[in-house]
Amino acid sequence: MNKKFAGIITTGLLAAGLGIAVQQPITHASNGYTVVKSSFPGGIGAKVYHAKSFSKNAYVWKHLNHKEKAANLKNYPNTTWYSSGTIVLKHNGKNSVYYQVYNMSPVSKKLVTGYVWRGYLNQGYNPDFSKVKSILLDKMTNTDYGRFISQSPTQMVTRQVLSLFPNSKVTVNASLYALFRDTKDKPKGNVLAFKDVDNYLNSPNTDSNAQRVAKIKSMLLNHGVDLNKAYTIGIYMNGFNLKKNVDDPQQGLVLIEK
Repeated sequence: MNKKFAGIITTGLLAAGLGIAVQQPITHASNGYTVVKSSFPGGIGAKVYHAKSFSKNAYVWKHLNHKEKAANLKNYPNTTWYSSGTIVLKHNGKNSVYYQVYNMSPVSKKLVTGYVWRGYLNQGYNPDFSKVKSILLDKMTNTDYGRFISQSPTQMVTRQVLSLFPNSKVTVNASLYALFRDTKDKPKGNVLAFKDVDNYLNSPNTDSNAQRVAKIKSMLLNHGVDLNKAYTIGIYMNGFNLKKNVDDPQQGLVLIEK
């Protein structure tokens, strides 16, 4: 999987999920609301947010005039919201910042788009990954990624592989390199990559999870890897749910010696 291909997919999601994101900046509103300024960077630069509270009403509005509600954030406990634009609205003499957003939910295919006051959101993925099957790795923080690995049902093998390394830690930057092998993402230090492990991770098989972990462990030991050493780990695995007719790597593992 190369970054160009991933970028095309993400751009498509942005365009499909929030078609107005590619329009010219909004210059007006109504119902007492006035647009002071707006910014829509476009491309794949959407930022990731989640609701600050799931107990209080916090509305996403269909339009900037605040006449029609699109959603109440408290009713979307598993949802992450992507913002592709920022609007400063003036109402009753006061300026407020709004984000143009659309939802990504692991439990519903219903698309919600609209505008929400930024005070209702915290930056980062929704911390509940218990029903999330996949993520955009380059949008994650180390904390987000750690939660995804520890909670997601697709990360069982990942958790078992990481349990082989009791003194090591995972980082997003190292994991991006493990997946894409882009030289500009190469972490500092001595990067250990293993061709046989890469080949196994990206070859369909019917092994059980226990067999997969055992084979990965055996290959690492054959390379002289000290499992008790403190490495920075780059890892991206999707539970061997490999897509057909994709030439680029879909899973990856590297170790970085400090």
